Amino acid sequence: MPVAHAAEPVLLVTSPAALQAAEKSGAGFARWMNGETAQSTDGVTTNQALMRAPAWRSIADPLGASLAGIQRRDKQAGIGVSRYPHRLFDARWLASPDAFFELVGVANRMDRRPFQDGACGETRLVYRLAYRTAEMQSRLPMTVNVELRGDAPDADGSCASAAKRWQPPQASMADEALGRWLVSADGPLAPRRLEHERIAQVTTNLQSVRWPSAVRPDLGGHAEYMLRAFRWNAPAKRFDVAPLENTPDVAKLKANAPLRKELEQWLQQPANLRALDEATLQIPEKFLATEAISVAPRGLERLANRPFAQVFAPGEWQAVAGSRTLQSPQAVLRRLDDLSCMGCHQSRAVAGFHLLGVDRRGASRTFTTGNALAVAHSPHVQDELARRGTYMQASLSTQRPDPFRPLAEPDDAGTVAEKPTVGARCEPTRITQSANPWLDRAEKLPRISCEGLLSVCEKTSVGFPGGMCSAPCDPNDRNGTCGGIAILSDFNSCLAAKKPFGECLAKHTRPGNLRSCSAQQACRDDYICAQAEGQPEGRGACIPPYFLFQMRVDGHS
Repeated sequence: MPVAHAAEPVLLVTSPAALQAAEKSGAGFARWMNGETAQSTDGVTTNQALMRAPAWRSIADPLGASLAGIQRRDKQAGIGVSRYPHRLFDARWLASPDAFFELVGVANRMDRRPFQDGACGETRLVYRLAYRTAEMQSRLPMTVNVELRGDAPDADGSCASAAKRWQPPQASMADEALGRWLVSADGPLAPRRLEHERIAQVTTNLQSVRWPSAVRPDLGGHAEYMLRAFRWNAPAKRFDVAPLENTPDVAKLKANAPLRKELEQWLQQPANLRALDEATLQIPEKFLATEAISVAPRGLERLANRPFAQVFAPGEWQAVAGSRTLQSPQAVLRRLDDLSCMGCHQSRAVAGFHLLGVDRRGASRTFTTGNALAVAHSPHVQDELARRGTYMQASLSTQRPDPFRPLAEPDDAGTVAEKPTVGARCEPTRITQSANPWLDRAEKLPRISCEGLLSVCEKTSVGFPGGMCSAPCDPNDRNGTCGGIAILSDFNSCLAAKKPFGECLAKHTRPGNLRSCSAQQACRDDYICAQAEGQPEGRGACIPPYFLFQMRVDGHS
């Protein structure tokens, strides 16, 4: 008689049909705003309706205040393509009758058990801002992450029961059935597991401002991402601003030498160094910031994304014998920055994000040809899924699995020279760092010749960070995909004239050979995998992120 094998535990759900089924059955965004606003028949609630709830206003108002502060400090920042060189996130989306937050991911984070006392890790629900109008529809570069505490451990101290709860009843389930199972009485999103008392925190990530490549030609553009955290205040039925996990308040620590020394001494305690090495460190709140800005492009080469490197010098640290990640003073700082919000969101990420949502024709609410991702998650998440799967399997039989997480971006990343074929870097530069990212400069290095008689180097100055080797479309190139390359000035002028995105795309792009990509074949840093005509689902072409309308704040309003 054949033996029935249990299904593999679910690690990440991104199918639009599954997530929409879960929304309709109780996992919609409005639930976290006290359920005071009725969702529509398709499971979402407009942001205008959400603004009637004090819970949503307690998040939206601080975000709006921070955006207003950016505009006060930067007179070149504002809303729109034609008027302002520094294009600001339009806070009106947070209260718009056309905008809403849709569920784009459910993540099993039982590996976060060390961060949640008395709970088997976390469940994370990721919602993304989107809009629909008569003229246009698109997602926007903002996510809200609702982090929920998992179930309590079993009597023996293990989390085996919690791990089994992530095993669906069948190894293969249709998308809608999977969504209904998630929110069923036995599922990981059962109603009792979606109570407000389970909220560990709510975190937000939004592209606060974007400078086009015409403004920062040496970098191919510049974008900033605002990171905030909020805790549920049950008596007040609202969210309070909260500190960001393991993200130091750089300004406060630089201004307060005794506090800085106290943090250094705390970090150097043996138990805390062990936690730092395995990535389970939890820095006390008095040292932490309540708002942070990550910047793109160029990830950890930008000092703004390395807060601990701004606070401490390598000479203040020593290598930790027997550690896995702390083998030098520089490695200690690298690991600390890896645990910060800025360091995380700019390590092998997708333009400041790690999960953006699947774009599927006929299933996604805002699907638009030419404005669709082929891969919904970052290269870091792709690697993480293997680690989390190992942790889940160990949880079924081990009381305390090893929680170690390697660096999101290894120290040796980018040191191996790549062949100058399609998609490769052709305008290398060296970043001259500053704590103020506006002052970062890209020093030109010798240019690299692209392979191929008809090849060209798409320039950094027109939006291709580091330059990008391309050529005419070649159906015989196994590593290439024919895709559209925007004609920058004409394309932006079209958007500035408030023409529909599809029209601008059709009139102001040219074909070119781009690097093929998939979840298993990631684009290089500062590029995203976008859908391309003729490619199957999950495969696409590598382009700069801001060539995709949904990845930029400007042109929507």
